[in-house]
Amino acid sequence: MRTAYHNVVGLVELADAEDLMDRYGKLGFGDLQRAFQQRLKDWVRSRDRWEKVEENSYCVVLRGITTRSELELAAAKLERLFAEPHYQFGNPVELNIKAGFTQVDDPEKDMELALRQAKKALRKARKTSRLFDVYTPEEVTRADAERELLKHLENAVGAGELRLYYQPKIHTMYHTLAGAEALMRWHTRDNRIIPPGEFIEVAESNEVIRPMTFWAIKNAVARLARWPEELSIAVNIAPQLLLDDQILTVVADALDIYEVMPGRLVLEVTERVMVDEQDMMLEQLARLRNTGVKISLDDFGTGFSSLSYFRDLPVDEIKIDRCFVQNMLECGKDHAIVKAVIDLAHNFSMRVVAEGVEDGAIAERLKELGCDILQGFFFDRPLEVDTFEASYGIQRPTHGARKEVYSHPIN
Repeated sequence: MRTAYHNVVGLVELADAEDLMDRYGKLGFGDLQRAFQQRLKDWVRSRDRWEKVEENSYCVVLRGITTRSELELAAAKLERLFAEPHYQFGNPVELNIKAGFTQVDDPEKDMELALRQAKKALRKARKTSRLFDVYTPEEVTRADAERELLKHLENAVGAGELRLYYQPKIHTMYHTLAGAEALMRWHTRDNRIIPPGEFIEVAESNEVIRPMTFWAIKNAVARLARWPEELSIAVNIAPQLLLDDQILTVVADALDIYEVMPGRLVLEVTERVMVDEQDMMLEQLARLRNTGVKISLDDFGTGFSSLSYFRDLPVDEIKIDRCFVQNMLECGKDHAIVKAVIDLAHNFSMRVVAEGVEDGAIAERLKELGCDILQGFFFDRPLEVDTFEASYGIQRPTHGARKEVYSHPIN
């Protein structure tokens, strides 16, 4: 099938730059950079454009490319130019490159979008043996759909279309309600309910996650003010928001305005806090924890767990991911992992929550292993707030008299 192009924007990088720098030193590496630049100059045509965008990366605009086959020919020429080694002091040095390309109608108008798409193609190329990859029309279509979704989502925040649903968390030993996890749902004006799987990932890749999360924190704290004091609410926090000092102010102000004890608010983060800007994120977690709120490490065991990181984490709670819980009675390895995490967390004075509890046998086994809190469809799916409060007999406590929490039996 013929794929039409008008112009092509590409990113071409010198691969293994750090290794080359370590091997040949600053002066030797500078010579390799100049050789890389000269070969790119030999590749582009007079009507094309190229410029440096990062230390070892160049943006190229190939004008008049109208078919995929023409792009393949241009890439083949690029590959030939870099097939021969560069000779430094008589010794051959391989100049390995990677490239990502995307189609574009107007390079001047669409350059920002084109660079993002070319960067995605470049990341794909790095994972393969091929010199380059192309951002495909299917990905363009998906990107267009995501942009449209993002536009509506940004409007939804201000239009009051977002709601918090609540999934119960159950005390394992006492069979009573411990609290809930607040999970976001999107109710559009045309009465559609958009599940989180369709918009949370898009939100987390864009700035809209910031007002969405701050809204969720404020609404969860307001709800806590209406609930008995023994109940808590957990709110999910995207890792990048831990780099935003405003989150400290939002949390503190909400707790102060609604006169809620800080320990009733649980902030759930994922294991990405151990990787991306690790030191800054852990410092921010410590600041949040110092305000009195509880910190929970979500999806534990599925990402970047390390015992050295685990030792220093400022967290109060570990949530065992459902992928280990759901098969623990059939899979001995999953059972061993669940038991080990429970024992390890308790040795660090952390509470343990098991997610994905879907039947009574698993609930009973987790109780035997000493898991503190259970969460899953065996007890309830996420519920709208009115349904949740009615199901669990939650009423706003009156001064001097607190209503007992509804006992939700495991059996």
